[in-house]
Amino acid sequence: MTSLMKYELIEHATFKQGLNRLESTVKRGLSGEPLILPIFGPTRVGKSELIKTVLADNPPTVIDGIRHIPILRVVAPVNPTRRSLPIAVLEGLKSPRYNRSSSEELTRMACELLKITRTKVLVLDEMQHFAERGSQTATREAADWLKVLAEEMNLTLVLTGSPLANEVLLRNEQLRDRSEAVFDFRPYNWNHEGEQLEFRRALLSLTEAFTDAGWTAPDASDLDYGRRVYGACLGRIGMLMKLFRAAEHSAKGHLITEKTMARAYAEAVNTRFLEFNPFEGQPPVESLLGQGYARMLTEARMPIPKAAQKRVQA
Repeated sequence: MTSLMKYELIEHATFKQGLNRLESTVKRGLSGEPLILPIFGPTRVGKSELIKTVLADNPPTVIDGIRHIPILRVVAPVNPTRRSLPIAVLEGLKSPRYNRSSSEELTRMACELLKITRTKVLVLDEMQHFAERGSQTATREAADWLKVLAEEMNLTLVLTGSPLANEVLLRNEQLRDRSEAVFDFRPYNWNHEGEQLEFRRALLSLTEAFTDAGWTAPDASDLDYGRRVYGACLGRIGMLMKLFRAAEHSAKGHLITEKTMARAYAEAVNTRFLEFNPFEGQPPVESLLGQGYARMLTEARMPIPKAAQKRVQA
């Protein structure tokens, strides 16, 4: 069976805001303006989809036998150092010939290849690795290397990762002051009227994609059903997609029911911010949804809205 979810992208409000910021930064970067755009948020909110979108819009090309890579995506090493960072860039450029080179030689090779490939934008994913391990001194040195690389190569940097990555900017004031304002990719809050509406619109769009493809699914406009679905993903659209992907594969005869969703949640969702399956029993009330949302934000090291704080204390 070909997965419908493999091809479905829900461009919800926060995604569109992030994409506008990213596309504007990339456009300026490709024109030669060195910028730094941090995009931080919890897992499964849609950061990777943002990057995939701009990469697809700016693919590598081959001109006169030379591969040009306008935007290069690199995953930050688990232990970022002056040596591991240029190696990550070289690997991203598909260059395995670094052997036992020194950190200075590795940096020189990375710079030379970036010039040859005419790379203008460097996307560094999993930036929280800079803050997770090692001393503050090592973290600062790695961030300094990144800043110097961007300055010398006239690169635009797009830094993505979990909110912990903010620590990198706090520890390196020069990197912070050069950066644009952080785009906080926040999950939707059910207990905020406008955000609840945006989440329900995303659910409706996803459900319509299924019904247009000949599926039968629960009524996405039903408020109680919306509470159940929200409880399963707590406003993270990436988790919503994962939930429906699991439901698609466990459904029988192109029919998705709340029982299908209950099974999908039990099998696909490993984060138990709610202590029950939201598709079983009564629909979760607003206070429980607020508590689950607050737990998720706490784990992600994001500030909790005052309204959600009151519900947790209650």
